[in-house]
Amino acid sequence: MEKRPSEYLRDHIRMERPDNDEDMLHMLRMMDAEHLLMFSSDYPHWDFDSPQSAFPKLPEKLYNRIFFENAEAFYGLK
Repeated sequence: MEKRPSEYLRDHIRMERPDNDEDMLHMLRMMDAEHLLMFSSDYPHWDFDSPQSAFPKLPEKLYNRIFFENAEAFYGLK
């Protein structure tokens, strides 16, 4: 192996949203969502995911990272 197993998981595994908001927040912390996750709604398609229903209330720093800053950094938009 050229990388640690956790690095392969981080590069290739994606999960669905749990029903329970507390479980969702725990999962976000465990997956380092603050540095990894970027929200995509699939708008304007009829089956898009609304940010209000896709996520529980997030801490402001985590919200900003997921909805803005991670995409800015990944795509070099600054």
